[in-house]
Amino acid sequence: MLTRLFRRRRAAAPSPPSDWKARNQALIARLRRQGVAIGTGCVILTDQFSTEPCLVEIGDRVAIAGGTMFLTHDGAAWLLRRTRPEAQHFGRITVGSDTFIGQNCIILPGARIGSHCVVGAGAVVRGMVADGMVVMGNPARVVGRTSLLVAMMDASPDTLDTYSLPEPERQRQIRQHFGRRESEAA
Repeated sequence: MLTRLFRRRRAAAPSPPSDWKARNQALIARLRRQGVAIGTGCVILTDQFSTEPCLVEIGDRVAIAGGTMFLTHDGAAWLLRRTRPEAQHFGRITVGSDTFIGQNCIILPGARIGSHCVVGAGAVVRGMVADGMVVMGNPARVVGRTSLLVAMMDASPDTLDTYSLPEPERQRQIRQHFGRRESEAA
């Protein structure tokens, strides 16, 4: 009886979107319902937008890698408990347009990341990042200009035009470019 009920429920449940673009749009729609202001043309691969998602604003054409966390409150307000038992400290986070935030970054309360920026994987960002800067590290520090990074990537032989290819073709081209046989993929 339970098995039959489980099968019926499973069959009735909508299947998850099969491609990453549909999953991305579903996540963005959910984040917007939670209060995150998100521009157009974004790719967001994290759902870690703290307990005050309404304090996060993301520009247009922003890409945010998985594992990234947006922290809109500072738990160190705990130290005020003796004198202000109800105190909490918050900070708005803004990310400008045409910005990329790498894997596993932490964006702290009050951070303002400008437009045309790159935040390297694992960076911890607080304060302001000016437009057009590349930041990396903990704490995040400016290591260069986005325009130079883009020029280097554009000139690199390892930059391939595979973004819109079907996955099997994309994998085939990547393997071919790096001299890997199909049997080596596993």
